[in-house]
Amino acid sequence: MKNKFATLIISLIVVVFKTAAQDSYSVNNNFQMIINGTSNVHNWEENVNNISGQCRLLWNNDGTFNILSMTLIVETKAIKSSHGSLMDNKTYDALKADANPTITFQLTNPINNVRPNSTIYATAILKIAGISKPVKMEVKASGDNSAVTFEGSQVVNMRDFGVAPPTAFMGAMKVGDNVTINFKTGFSKSKISSQLP
Repeated sequence: MKNKFATLIISLIVVVFKTAAQDSYSVNNNFQMIINGTSNVHNWEENVNNISGQCRLLWNNDGTFNILSMTLIVETKAIKSSHGSLMDNKTYDALKADANPTITFQLTNPINNVRPNSTIYATAILKIAGISKPVKMEVKASGDNSAVTFEGSQVVNMRDFGVAPPTAFMGAMKVGDNVTINFKTGFSKSKISSQLP
């Protein structure tokens, strides 16, 4: 009985220690997100000018870290095209931006023992135009305890999210279904470390 009680106490101490060691990180200015697409006329590119989000990391004694949670938020109307306001407005209409002002990415499963400068595989929920779908992504992780960066590339079929690719010039220009999202997102440790249960 005493041994079971002692084991329980030790387990609780370990849980409390791990909770206290969790650090909260927020998206910093070191971000880049570019959306590349095609059409029957020319290729096109859009830049995302505003991204916010947070993640919680737990650093291990061997220099690896666990990603406990991550959320990214993109303002739909912060997407700007290389072809000006005409393409911007077509994009906002297609994404139903007035009703869905944000696009979100939320990690669904923690990722353990991540080594800096390594490739990880993330499972997340991507929400576009009000529709949520699971996605699996290959991501490169780098950085240290003060700041981490995640970068990669993901192909998304917009019809999976109920988005009809926009057209222009009375239908003469037709955009392809698939877009490629190239991203590099940096997170800096928050001033106050997170101590969440």
